[in-house]
Amino acid sequence: MKKQGIGTWICVAALVFAIVGFVLYGMAVSAGTGLTIASGSDLFYDMTRPEDTAMAPAVVSCSIIAIICLVGAIVLSQLQFDGVVSKVVNVCVTVLRIAAPALLVIALLYFAYGSFTGLGWTFFSNEELEIYPAAKAVGTQVITGAVFYALAFICATVAAFFRIPKDEK
Repeated sequence: MKKQGIGTWICVAALVFAIVGFVLYGMAVSAGTGLTIASGSDLFYDMTRPEDTAMAPAVVSCSIIAIICLVGAIVLSQLQFDGVVSKVVNVCVTVLRIAAPALLVIALLYFAYGSFTGLGWTFFSNEELEIYPAAKAVGTQVITGAVFYALAFICATVAAFFRIPKDEK
């Protein structure tokens, strides 16, 4: 534990935020699929809309790959190698640490893109429309999930600038 650098702890925070964001994404999509949002006007998530059909596979695949990248970067950086293998592992860790924030921001953007219709109707529609409490709850989950994805992206980006294990002296 003493040989862990600040990059390790920021990377672990990014991993936790990414997992929480992914879980909240799943909960929001599950609760919002087929949910009428405002006086019967539209559905929060309608998997026949192009933005919703694009969102689901993109968010799931980018999130899972980003989580794997973060775990891989942490685990590979803990292993000790010599010579050429050490250099190859260091390059792999660097690639994983760069790929993770890129994938997280893609997941965040697709999540927001697929949620625009539901969020727009729920929080920015006419005052005359009755907004259902379930739609407000899903909207709150979406916003919370997006915040966690943003925190994961920021942490993963910052972690890329710090060493994971401390230099041995």
